[in-house]
Amino acid sequence: MRLADSFARGVESVGNVQVLYTGIATTPACAAFCRLHNTDAAVMITASHLPADRNGFKLFWKENGQCLSKGEIGLLGSFASQCAVEWFSKGVVPPASGNDAVMCHQWVDFMPSYATSLKRCIQREVEGNADANQDTNCLEGLKLVVNAGNGSGGFFNQVLQDLGANVQGSIGIAPDSNFPLGVPNPEYKPMIDATIQACQSVEADLGIMLDTDSDRCGFVVKTNQRNDDGSLHYEPLNRNRLIALLGVLFAETKPGCAVVTDSVTSEGLSTFLEEKLGLRHVRYLKGYQNVIGKAKELTELGILNAELAMETSGHGAMKENFYVDDGTYTALKVVSLLARQKQQAKEENDNEASTTLLDLIADMEEMDVIAELRFKMLDDSLQTMHQVFDYCALEIERLSQSDDEDHPSDLSAAVAAKHWSIDDENLEGIRLRVGGGQFFMMRKSLHDPIVSLQIEANSADEARRLIVEPLLQLFESQPQIKSHLDMTALRDF
Repeated sequence: MRLADSFARGVESVGNVQVLYTGIATTPACAAFCRLHNTDAAVMITASHLPADRNGFKLFWKENGQCLSKGEIGLLGSFASQCAVEWFSKGVVPPASGNDAVMCHQWVDFMPSYATSLKRCIQREVEGNADANQDTNCLEGLKLVVNAGNGSGGFFNQVLQDLGANVQGSIGIAPDSNFPLGVPNPEYKPMIDATIQACQSVEADLGIMLDTDSDRCGFVVKTNQRNDDGSLHYEPLNRNRLIALLGVLFAETKPGCAVVTDSVTSEGLSTFLEEKLGLRHVRYLKGYQNVIGKAKELTELGILNAELAMETSGHGAMKENFYVDDGTYTALKVVSLLARQKQQAKEENDNEASTTLLDLIADMEEMDVIAELRFKMLDDSLQTMHQVFDYCALEIERLSQSDDEDHPSDLSAAVAAKHWSIDDENLEGIRLRVGGGQFFMMRKSLHDPIVSLQIEANSADEARRLIVEPLLQLFESQPQIKSHLDMTALRDF
């Protein structure tokens, strides 16, 4: 609240500007406040799933509730720093309202109107009723578990309940900045496991995971199997799987459209989207704003119709939702698909419908091993990270372009020379195919002095033989890499 108070005081000091404080809200809701012309701009204060010392501002403006660009935010940050230095040098201490108050023109709760807009979207998706103006029981018969991670997305539980869903098993609904259930990140195994356990306790049809500010989501879905203890078996529906499922939706409603993703999506996803669904897959850069920006650019220039922009992290934006990064909107698309499946089964008098959401993407090739290894710099320096990555990329490229006969006494190098093939269409870091849909990719972290290695392989043995062992031997043979890169994760794989 201290950040909110400081920001509000600064804005209102300009004159002719009024600050409306909403209290706890989600990031997509802030974008909607602008788009629905409730405000001229909006500011979300959040660290997402990161620690409190990472709190910062996400800024939106009236035109479709879009975020400010990185350059625009940089200019604002630079100006704010100049003002802070000037005030500090003059011994000026800015006024404050304390830890539990925000000085503002008015307190306004916009969340109910945003929740209503989501309910109407679900009704249109499930019932095809574009003129719905009151709640219906369109989700009746569904058992849904929401795990909001004690962030701001707990309101979505009520949205689903108001439309007839059984949500008795939901967890992490009440906001609590201490995050008693753990870090609210839909990619983290502890959150996935907790959601699976909650689903098993009520035999839910679907588990929905939202991150702290609800701009990311993931799912756990019921399969047609049971565990040894008799409980229902659930699997994660996230990363490549979630993008593939949304691809199925858009292949039906917008055939031939484009899907823009980040750089670490799998070979199997690309084949599924393009060859099985007839869509265009554009693999771009890591970072959800990069992905969304590329989708908007391709669409606005008339190059492609990019209906979906999605990161493997669960950040997703859709053209029909004004390209707003919105985990709750992604969730309503998946929930609505499940509701339609239920309706179809009921109409066919099939109370034990065997088709699951995972069945819809069964044709996508998936690797048994999907891993991300992160290498810290020994001196914790960003400059070193950039230099070391360049060394790594050059050596990997050199080895991949050599001949296996050039390494008669070096089995690992010979394996790399024979199997490694550079992906020339990759736009971030360096990505190599190693056969059979397997690949590895090295890139620099967006925020920290870390080099990331993404691996997808048919088995752990194949990953070690084709990727890990050749890389480890290569890096340890280069002093400029070995002396700066912590290779513990590679050695322990």
